[in-house]
Amino acid sequence: MIVETSVLVPTLEDARTLATTLEELNRIIVATGVATEVIVVDANSQDGTVAIATEMADKLPLLHMRILVLDRAESGFGRLVRLGMAYAQGRHCFIVMPDARDPLEQLPKMLAELRKGTHLVLCSRFEDKAATGSVPSRFRAYQGVYRRAIRMVLGEDIPDSTYGFRGFNRTFVLALGLTARSMAVCPEITFKVLLAGGVISRVPGAPSGPTLHEQSKFRLHNELGGYVRVLGRAGLHRVGLRWF
Repeated sequence: MIVETSVLVPTLEDARTLATTLEELNRIIVATGVATEVIVVDANSQDGTVAIATEMADKLPLLHMRILVLDRAESGFGRLVRLGMAYAQGRHCFIVMPDARDPLEQLPKMLAELRKGTHLVLCSRFEDKAATGSVPSRFRAYQGVYRRAIRMVLGEDIPDSTYGFRGFNRTFVLALGLTARSMAVCPEITFKVLLAGGVISRVPGAPSGPTLHEQSKFRLHNELGGYVRVLGRAGLHRVGLRWF
């Protein structure tokens, strides 16, 4: 099978929601008929996540699933994404979070943008009131501050540069060289595509699901340093100190 689209699902202790996410992916992918592979990249979860992924690979053969497991000591969201990209075969690549929140119904629209030659499609939670209202206030607050910082440093208005759910031209992004080990890989992708002259588009999308307002694994105090570093490097690149 010639794969057009690769979907990366980075996991860490996601046994409770992974099956729901994969079933929704299957529903959407089967309807589109797109030649797709799904790569679950796990950080050595201890809650049965890998066993569930294995079970779903047998249950949902049209997803053409592969499962990669990285040692916990060597993991981190960015490393999971980078490993998945290295093993992926598709020209188009998506990052899908395993917590059953992402608006996966937007995948066909995002793929259509990539097929037009767009290098990065961001699913933005801040494009309309419906989407914004579904995002917990703590996320809206830090995103507002980060959005203003991006405008100051880069002169660009990017409403949702850090959201993991996104699609991109895999070979284009690989050529830019990703280095972030944490969630900072998401704004790193955003800023490097921008600085390389890539085409970026946005698709509004409201996250949903039973876990939406529960505390996720995301901790701003763990990620803030990485977010600041990648924005600082982007600013230095813009004034001539090369980042890539």
